[in-house]
Amino acid sequence: MERKYHKEERRIDWDVEGYFHDWAKKRRKEVLAMEKAMDENPAFEELVEIQEGDSEEEILRKMEKDTELMHLVWRKGLSEEDWAKYTGKIERDRTRIWKHFIERNADYDYHYIFDIIKFKLEWVIFYWENFGHLVRAKQDIRRMRIAIKLISIIQNNGKDTVSMEKMPYVNVRNQHRFSIHYQSMRYFEFEEPQEVRFKKAHYLFFRFLEHHLLGWWD
Repeated sequence: MERKYHKEERRIDWDVEGYFHDWAKKRRKEVLAMEKAMDENPAFEELVEIQEGDSEEEILRKMEKDTELMHLVWRKGLSEEDWAKYTGKIERDRTRIWKHFIERNADYDYHYIFDIIKFKLEWVIFYWENFGHLVRAKQDIRRMRIAIKLISIIQNNGKDTVSMEKMPYVNVRNQHRFSIHYQSMRYFEFEEPQEVRFKKAHYLFFRFLEHHLLGWWD
């Protein structure tokens, strides 16, 4: 067990984001299994309906039962004790993963500020996909993924990835709409479409946050 832990630690040191994505996929499978078990449990199909002739005592009893069932659904069908153990393990993992992420996140470049925003958005998506209660969660998760995509383009100077050989089509005729306050010593000159795409992504990312960020709460 100890040896496995050290191997895991070494992997996190060189690929925190990759480790997090693998870890999140495993947690997602666990949650889906819990939700499937709830779907197959008849207890979760019981509807607590308040009838017109119910006494005040009966109404209170039904409301309490409804509240208990709601909290059980939030706990993915687990008891309070098992839920506390499960979420406690997730929180310990979260603390450890963030620790390694921060240790490799330098303090001398704007690039690492975008790293933190991107990583935080990925954690918010993880929470909302598995433990959130907001009705419009799927819609907002799509928007968060768009924000992450824009960050990737910014970090790769207009490309989706560093290794991209061919740029996608970029409309350069409307580039005047996407001016940004950007000054930097150039170690190389961008091709015009690449620089325009970089500026568009930068401009749109902050406009995107302006329109949507304050709505991202559960």
